[in-house]
Amino acid sequence: MKYQITQLSCYTEQILRNLISGTVHSVYRRTINLTDGKQILSLQADHSPLSPISLILTLTAEEMGGLGIAPGDAVLFKEGSLELRGEASYHFTYTDARRYDLKLQTPLDSRSRALLVSGIRNALALTGTNGFALLFGRADASEDGLSLMLLAAKKHIHLTDELCRLGDYPEAAVRLSRLLGLGIGLTPSGDDFLCGVLAGLHMAGNDSHPFTQRLRSELANRLSDTIDISAAFLSCALDQQFSLAVNHLCRLPTAEEILASFEEIGHSSGTDTLCGILWSLTHFQK
Repeated sequence: MKYQITQLSCYTEQILRNLISGTVHSVYRRTINLTDGKQILSLQADHSPLSPISLILTLTAEEMGGLGIAPGDAVLFKEGSLELRGEASYHFTYTDARRYDLKLQTPLDSRSRALLVSGIRNALALTGTNGFALLFGRADASEDGLSLMLLAAKKHIHLTDELCRLGDYPEAAVRLSRLLGLGIGLTPSGDDFLCGVLAGLHMAGNDSHPFTQRLRSELANRLSDTIDISAAFLSCALDQQFSLAVNHLCRLPTAEEILASFEEIGHSSGTDTLCGILWSLTHFQK
């Protein structure tokens, strides 16, 4: 059976060129994750949000669920296509797929950063998701109603803020990196927040800041402290590869547009990422 991949990132295509074989890592309703033991790529249902490791199909979630593919099934990578061998052989071709460059580009100027900060704040004020939005955008949330995860996150962020004010950027980076792996799900909230922090630091033009350099080093050395899927997204972020939604923030969309695109990303993963971007943009102004 043959299927079409309609969208992928240039980052994913480059990875595919260097792969020969692998296995199915995990299977969910809308996603089939593939791995060669080092990297993860994701076959995803039609209309899924595009990430740096996505391979978007024409199939619906229901159609993907009926393929009979299971973890451990063999995967063969060929030029322009890949083959999964489960209950049957499934061929997926990306020869005619649309490519997206998801490397976050030039930092924003000061006016654009201010407009984006306002848009993100307004978007988080409108969201109905929980996660880190309860710390950054929900005025109706009291500390009494926070989960143990959010209370821990709030403590780490508060201490990071204090260390930054004191100019102790290396220790601040170490403290914030303790959010790694914090939370549950395919991508823990702490990891999504950290991906957003890395995006926001680049948007603010602070790639060379001592805090940024130390945080990048801490995260790169500790990727094994979180789950595989989340580590894959953090690895992308360290290469300045982010979702299409994050890249589109540089176009300064409205709060409603921001909310719509980020709420499509997981249960609260998108808004957790937005919180990280907001934190960076408001803490490290050039």
